[in-house]
Amino acid sequence: MAGAAETAGTGGAASRMKILLAVLVAIIIVLAGALAYVATLPRGPTGGPVTYLIGVEIAITNQYATDGPLRRDGAYLAIDQMNAQLLAAGSPIQFQRIHEDSGGSPTGATNSFNALLSAGVKIVVGPLSSGEVNAVMPLANANQVVAISPSSTAPSLAVDDYMFRVAPNDAFQARALAKLLQDQAITKVGVIARDDDYGRGLANLLKSTYEAAPYSGQVTLVMYDPTATTHTTEVGLLSTAINGFGADAQTAVLIIAFEPDGVDILNLARQDTPLSSVRWFGSETLRRTAFFPPTAAPEIGQFVVQRNLTGFFPSAVRNPVVVKFEADYNAAFSRAPSPYAYYSYDAAMLLMLSVLRAGTYDGPAVRAMLPVVGQTYIGASGHKIFDQYGDYAAADYRVWHATFDGTNYAFTEVGTWFYATGNLVWD
Repeated sequence: MAGAAETAGTGGAASRMKILLAVLVAIIIVLAGALAYVATLPRGPTGGPVTYLIGVEIAITNQYATDGPLRRDGAYLAIDQMNAQLLAAGSPIQFQRIHEDSGGSPTGATNSFNALLSAGVKIVVGPLSSGEVNAVMPLANANQVVAISPSSTAPSLAVDDYMFRVAPNDAFQARALAKLLQDQAITKVGVIARDDDYGRGLANLLKSTYEAAPYSGQVTLVMYDPTATTHTTEVGLLSTAINGFGADAQTAVLIIAFEPDGVDILNLARQDTPLSSVRWFGSETLRRTAFFPPTAAPEIGQFVVQRNLTGFFPSAVRNPVVVKFEADYNAAFSRAPSPYAYYSYDAAMLLMLSVLRAGTYDGPAVRAMLPVVGQTYIGASGHKIFDQYGDYAAADYRVWHATFDGTNYAFTEVGTWFYATGNLVWD
């Protein structure tokens, strides 16, 4: 019996020893893996902090004086949050933002981009407009600097390059507008649009789409110089076109404009009999508070409500990510984000995540990682899957219209156009 007990005790001790050794081996493996990961983290020259520059080329003056700062702050919020998360994780990496106000012009965008290049920047949020993007694209390509525009949508810029875009191509908006016009029994449309990459692209797409089957509508284009300060001649031409259409219930105006030019056009149109008697529609750029009082004159606010100004915006479906972003933005800046602030936030996040995923602050490496990161990134503006040109692959569009409840003006959402089916569904 004693021999049996001794054998059992010896066997038990041996088993316990094996278990202990297995645990020790597992701990060693885990520690080795953790140490290997830590060893791969970027370090400064002396093993200290690592700082990566991120350019924010977002205009906050001229036509972007109202909306630009809100878009810029979307990018700022993303950078601040990423730095806080990296710090909490014990990472040595921090992102340092450098802001450049391009003024919203191609020349200003070129100057701002060159300033960022001189600072050693390899990733850039911006610029905003398609005209600016077209101007800086050669610089981005030549210097292998990855830039993401939060709001450029011109179809002509869909090329394989270092410029990515998180807002959808206007080919989708043109389809959505055509469906909306048909739904509202509009057969004749006068379009007044900026004569730049953005305005021409959307206006021409809408015309070719709506004049073809199954719509077979009539479309007249009136283009204007985006640098002009007065638009009397062009509004007169638009009035003539609308009057020629009969200015009836089947006639409408589509305005494709930014802030100062759009405000001037609306102010002139409200004083014109044919133009103040028909329905108005707007591009996504009209969804800005600059067209409401107190920024705009009360008469302009009244006009857009009376004409039931209606349009689209590629807003993300409300989900916990969107709600969290809005709450964080309000907490940080004591104001609500503008529609394109959601896109600025995502542009910054995607760039920083791509740097971290690439493991190096290098343009070609970040460019290669961006589509991979986008496949699983669901942000404030939606799921960011990129197409072969580095553009947001597709998006549904929410329908909005200008409203006034007796106290406040608002853009009230009332429906959705679904890109997959081409159907327009009202709430």
